[in-house]
Amino acid sequence: MNRKNNQRYHDMDICMKAALLELMKQKPFEKITVKSICERAGVNRGTFYSHYTDIYAMIEDAENYLNKELISITEQWALQYPNGQMQALFIPYLRYIKEHRYFYRISLTNRKNLSVKETFRPLWEQFVLPQCQQPESVNKDTLLYYSIAFEGSITMVLQHWIETDCRDSEEMISAILQNCIPAIGTIKTG
Repeated sequence: MNRKNNQRYHDMDICMKAALLELMKQKPFEKITVKSICERAGVNRGTFYSHYTDIYAMIEDAENYLNKELISITEQWALQYPNGQMQALFIPYLRYIKEHRYFYRISLTNRKNLSVKETFRPLWEQFVLPQCQQPESVNKDTLLYYSIAFEGSITMVLQHWIETDCRDSEEMISAILQNCIPAIGTIKTG
């Protein structure tokens, strides 16, 4: 019997997610069916339904999977460049999103919002937050406002970039996002 902690169950799950992502590259989401996922993955419908209630549940699970992978990539980059190279700060993050833009576009269509909070956390903590804490006058409440503004601006830039099929270069978008980093040291909060 397949259980969620069973290796075979896990392997089938990855296989079905890969099938979904491949199909998303080839045809509109509306034309993807459980049958087409099962055929591509080489599994039967019973296997699909032992994992998911429907395609939307699979999309949500795939988004969680991609987000974990993106967090891992971002954390690795942050460790590799602990002092930060601001000119390349966002490049690995943007490349990953561009590579999976078809999925993120579907996610945006279904949600109308791109969640960047968790995936962007390593970059915020490693590079932006230390800048925000330089002036002693910046308190915890003020940092929360900066975090909200930063997350909102990143979200909107990435949403537009994805909606336009990532046609602008990663370098251009990186420069725009860098300009969104708050210059807290120059702001009076009292």
